[in-house]
Amino acid sequence: MNNFNLKSYFTFLSRNKTYTAVNVFGLAVSLMFVIIIGLYTWQETSIDRQHSKAKRIYSIGTSNDDDGQRYAGSSHALLKYMQKRYPEIESTCAFIRGSLKLRERENLMNISTLETDSTFFSMFDFPLLYGNRTTCLKEKGNIVITLRLARKYFGTDNAVGQQLITADSQHFRVTGVIADFDNTFINKDIDALIDFSYAEYDNAVCIDKNFPQGNLSGTAAFVQVKEDCDFMQREADLRGFFKTLLPENNSQNISTTITRLDNLYFSQTGFDKNLRFGNKKVVNILFAVGLVILLFSIINYINLTMAQSNYRAREMATRRVFGCTKSDVCKTIFTESLTMCALSCAVAVVMAMLFSRYAGQLLDTDISMALLATPYAILMFVVFIVAISLLAGLLPAVSLSKIQPIEVVRGTFIRHTKMVFARIFITVQNVITIVMLACALIMSLQMLHIVKAPIGFSTENLIRISQGSAFASKDFPVFLDKLRALPCVSGIASSWGTPVEGGINATKTSEDGKKSVNIQTFIVSPEFFDIYGIKLNRNNLLEGDSILYLNDKAMNILKIQPTDTHTGSVDQELDPFGILQHARFGGVFESFRTGSILNPDEPKAILVCNNVPAPWYVTIKVKGNPVEAYAQIKEIYKSIFHEEINEEGLPLVDKQIEQKFDQEIRTSKIVSLFAFIAIIISLLGLVAMSTYFIQQRAREIAVRKVFGSTGNQIRVRLIRTFMLYVGIAFIIAVPIVVYFMSEWIEQYSYRIVWWPWIVAAGVIVMLISLAAVAVQSWMASNENPVKNIRQE
Repeated sequence: MNNFNLKSYFTFLSRNKTYTAVNVFGLAVSLMFVIIIGLYTWQETSIDRQHSKAKRIYSIGTSNDDDGQRYAGSSHALLKYMQKRYPEIESTCAFIRGSLKLRERENLMNISTLETDSTFFSMFDFPLLYGNRTTCLKEKGNIVITLRLARKYFGTDNAVGQQLITADSQHFRVTGVIADFDNTFINKDIDALIDFSYAEYDNAVCIDKNFPQGNLSGTAAFVQVKEDCDFMQREADLRGFFKTLLPENNSQNISTTITRLDNLYFSQTGFDKNLRFGNKKVVNILFAVGLVILLFSIINYINLTMAQSNYRAREMATRRVFGCTKSDVCKTIFTESLTMCALSCAVAVVMAMLFSRYAGQLLDTDISMALLATPYAILMFVVFIVAISLLAGLLPAVSLSKIQPIEVVRGTFIRHTKMVFARIFITVQNVITIVMLACALIMSLQMLHIVKAPIGFSTENLIRISQGSAFASKDFPVFLDKLRALPCVSGIASSWGTPVEGGINATKTSEDGKKSVNIQTFIVSPEFFDIYGIKLNRNNLLEGDSILYLNDKAMNILKIQPTDTHTGSVDQELDPFGILQHARFGGVFESFRTGSILNPDEPKAILVCNNVPAPWYVTIKVKGNPVEAYAQIKEIYKSIFHEEINEEGLPLVDKQIEQKFDQEIRTSKIVSLFAFIAIIISLLGLVAMSTYFIQQRAREIAVRKVFGSTGNQIRVRLIRTFMLYVGIAFIIAVPIVVYFMSEWIEQYSYRIVWWPWIVAAGVIVMLISLAAVAVQSWMASNENPVKNIRQE
């Protein structure tokens, strides 16, 4: 007879609040991460699978035969030649990222565009919310805008038929509204689609008439082939055909590549401005970590449940006396496990909703919690909860169902359970915790080491903006004057190039044609040296215009002596813009690394001009709070140019250097986060294990105290047992960390001494373990021995 009811279980939970809180919290936190990782994995692996022709669409890319570097882009013109050569190609489509400056009443609005072919909507199945898929891109003046832009610009979802006018008076007619590009291979900041011919205005090197002299890898190019055609077999032939299209004297040693659309997102292709790529390795790592965290929580639940077995033993024995069978006891434990898991899952869903925005920022994507409401997801969630409940309740059910009432009466039940599995798990858990913590420490400190490395120029409180045509307008001097009048501005420098992005590249080829030397040239206003803190080793104290400063390597290449006053002997090959020929030599500056400490120290030249024509960048040195200063800069910019500054976020120079290591920093943060979670779960596991272990040895402790053992001696014996687990775990963890981290850190030429942080991770885990068992050991050692001996 199964006389179980939830009321008795909730009574048990209410009387054991610590057990309940620890169990619910441990499961909920673990399940929260499992939910988020599951949604992220689901989204990443299902990207662009909505395209019905995905297995028939192929991306045409390029590769460098010299270094093996792959690029997703190709040439728009190449598609026409391919369609003539390969009859299996049904249609082609290409696009390239561009921009438009729209009129918005008295102001201007910058939007990101895709300049694409009219076949875009026939090849890809992106949802067109309003408009006709067949005709919306047929004519040159048509524009398809995203739902985000429709709402922002027109204040409505259906903007079909509306007009858009650009700053240079081009007129566009809205012929469609497309869903925002979220979780796809197209960048999510794209606002509109226009005809590919507009590439002539901002991507002229990629248009057809410049092929093959232009950019051969700057366009995202796709072909759609007939049913049952494996176009990958054409890759070798296409490489040879591509070579025939290039001029005989072409020095670019590149060839073509082919990638099927459903494999494109995780193709590990190099950086491409037109496409967005995922990292399959990160997805797999996160998925594996999610499973480990889930396993940790399940084992902790088992340990905590088994730790309470002494209290539940009498209850189960009583049930057996009143007619419950072993199967009834198992059903009771499984039902309790299901209740606990369901409660924890409910808490986990709420926590996931609260945490999803931060997780999305960390993973650089939007995690859609709405996926949990789909029927398929609900079914999977129910199956998941039941499976977890069965797995978590299995061992406690088997253990408690074997209880004989007479064992409980005699007090012998607790001695029969050795918990060998729990001891092994605690050791394994400590191994994983030490490994993750050591990796997190090493990765985080290495990233900090690189970002904060001395690279030869100042980065603090510098705001760098680049606004293209606005800096070439007649209002630019007015903009600079108003900036200088701000109390928060202490200096301004205009320039072609900055120490963050680099300057103009000039190349000199050796006489045998086998070697080339680059020189980075910066054209700057006089304030440039002070703002970026670039020091002069030799200063000829010249005044006026066109003064050239060099680093030592550039002096050797340009063959200029410290005593020279002019640079008229500069090789024309090194001065393609004619900017050095008539400059006066002003001195030698201490060299700096462009972008980061990992970049080589290249030859550099800085040409100081009183007025930099149409500068690429303006760098502003500010005082006080840079966020408040940037807000004032934006207001002045809008008041003069009647548009918003087109920068993503706060363009601080030090943050821009950090962005160069964005993927590595994000990965280190993810590892650190999971290391923290692993520590918490490990702590809960140790609490469970120590609780059970101390219960097992309660009588032994009592007897030792009767025979004269002190509280300190007993505490040392109890704590020493758990420190042994940490010691074994540390010995196992060290070679694992060395194996992974030694290979990872070798990729950085400027790196920390990393091995001491393995020891630090072991010490931290040891201290955490000590804290987890110290309190319970102290309570057990100070407990009255009569209480436990009386039970015999």
